[in-house]
Amino acid sequence: MNSTEGSVFIGFGNMGSAIVNSISKNNIYSDILVIESDHSKLENNSSKNIRFSEKITEELSDQKYIWLCVKPQSFSYLAKKIKPYLKSDQIIISIMAGITINQINDQTNHEKIIRIMPNTPAQISKGISVWNSTNNISEIEKNKIEKSLNSFGKSIYVDEESMINLSTALSGSGPGFFYRILESFISAGEKIGLGNELSKTLAIETFIGSAELINITKNTPKNLREAVTSPGGTTEAGLNLLEKKEIDKVIFEMMKEAVQRGKELAEESEN
Repeated sequence: MNSTEGSVFIGFGNMGSAIVNSISKNNIYSDILVIESDHSKLENNSSKNIRFSEKITEELSDQKYIWLCVKPQSFSYLAKKIKPYLKSDQIIISIMAGITINQINDQTNHEKIIRIMPNTPAQISKGISVWNSTNNISEIEKNKIEKSLNSFGKSIYVDEESMINLSTALSGSGPGFFYRILESFISAGEKIGLGNELSKTLAIETFIGSAELINITKNTPKNLREAVTSPGGTTEAGLNLLEKKEIDKVIFEMMKEAVQRGKELAEESEN
């Protein structure tokens, strides 16, 4: 018997709950079941369209789309739990950083797999997801997934799975890097005498406005930077220091570290 057009989401943390809530609001699946052993994560959910369970049961076999929204370190244990209930027509959808399609196939003995790297702005439907799939996913099934991803932001399908590993370092980890840089802006504002609240407001609004300016005008960051940089002015003085401190090198090394950690997570899941 084939599975229904419903979905199971295993894991209901920050990312999993953001995805589930967006998909639920858009009525993309006929049924949504969330499996989460940590009951405290379910307390703030008010959706009436979602069913919850604390453990994996044969009910997993009833749903076509199986979303794995757990930490990569939990995958080996999870694979053993779901393997007995998987049917050939079901699709495993993973958002686990570093875990490859081949690894999922090896540990579940399942053929239909989609791998996705979303990011946390999905919580406000402003996420960006990069995804790839095995060749046995139909266009109808791909369209279903694309619709799901677009319910919490934008999505980009890539032909090479390796692009997901690299994208993880930029868009997956990117919000964390961005927040850390924003912290430095706020801290610097305080140190020059602006105070915490004013520094926070100015920094956040400047970042939001600058990003939106790029988005609306479709201009390049380089052109917009040059437009605001007057010769001999304050912006140029600050930018000169950034160049002296080799900001490009620092950002590049930061992303390399993230890429390397993704590889390590994949290796750890095999042990």
